[in-house]
Amino acid sequence: MVWLKQGVLGRLSPQARRCKGRLAALYASKKLDFYITSKGESNHRADSCHYEGDALDFKRQGVDINSIRRVCGAGFDVIEYSDSRDIFHVEFDPK
Repeated sequence: MVWLKQGVLGRLSPQARRCKGRLAALYASKKLDFYITSKGESNHRADSCHYEGDALDFKRQGVDINSIRRVCGAGFDVIEYSDSRDIFHVEFDPK
């Protein structure tokens, strides 16, 4: 199941929506709920991909970064925050 943290708002680009769907399927295959913690709301850097609808943050829940990179595919950057938030950040940012 996909959950949104209270207050999470914003649209996602078609690329980010596809990635979100793939991530939700990955989490479901591991019998985990997929918790989105941020889309376009909140306080992000001014140049953040969140404001363009090209990024989302979600709870890690023991899923490894390589699995996240594999399902998101080319054009996506994946950042694993090392602090206590236990959060991944993915953004569509083709080079």
